[in-house]
Amino acid sequence: MISAAVSSIMEEWASPGALSDMGVQPMRTCLIYGPPGTGKTRLALWIAAQLDLPVVSARIDGLVSSFLGTTARNIGNLFAFANRYRCLLLLDEFDAVAKLRDDPQEVGEIKRVVNALLQNLDMRHDVGITVGITNHQRLLDPAVWRRFEVQLEMPRPDFDVRLEIAKSFMPPITPPDAHLRMIAWFTEGATGAEIEALVRTYKKSMAVQADSPRPMLDMLRQFATLNSARIDPERRELLFADAGVLFKTISRDRRLGVSYEDIGNMAGKDKSTVSRQISRSDEALGATDAS
Repeated sequence: MISAAVSSIMEEWASPGALSDMGVQPMRTCLIYGPPGTGKTRLALWIAAQLDLPVVSARIDGLVSSFLGTTARNIGNLFAFANRYRCLLLLDEFDAVAKLRDDPQEVGEIKRVVNALLQNLDMRHDVGITVGITNHQRLLDPAVWRRFEVQLEMPRPDFDVRLEIAKSFMPPITPPDAHLRMIAWFTEGATGAEIEALVRTYKKSMAVQADSPRPMLDMLRQFATLNSARIDPERRELLFADAGVLFKTISRDRRLGVSYEDIGNMAGKDKSTVSRQISRSDEALGATDAS
């Protein structure tokens, strides 16, 4: 879905003449929101690169001042600079000033700041692209939402996307396909940043133990121990469960598509041992059901 949405943006910017004949323009404003680590900033920079636009990047929280009127003036200066160029203006941590104007906890200053932001967004409508990025979309003023033609939610990646993310971070090494799929499976519910952290651990393990590589599953257990908050609890529990239970789950997951030999390679065991441990797990489960 994200790919299709971004492709539509590229198509608009590739056909400015046809759009002009219809009395419309390519997308000029985009709000990208979602959990931290899902690649919002990376996507904005990729869009700029595809459109061959220079990037003017600003962390909005860095413009906030405790002095009356200074924040609104800082915002005006930022937009005045960006408006000199055909560029992508990237507003990170956008929620720092784009807060709800009717928040009873806020004073008149924040209302003036939001109004200044809205006015500057309107004036920049015909110059380049403005991209706002936030992890806290619920804090945004409804009027701010209306200023953005595209409102793009970045979800946590699914299995196929996690697989592609893992591949993108792997160079210069080329791991077995089963290892990549295992990383994608293991990072259920993770963000792109968390997948990158696991790939770094994998590469370090390959580098320091090049002569006798640590089994893949042992590396995953190490990562899960050192980064427990980053791992889906069910995946972590399964990783440390009885080997037969783990092997059976892995072997029967169609997305993974791994063989007993693949599992053996990742566990540091031979194929027959994997088969025996799965059979033993099935027998134990059968005995439990019978009782």
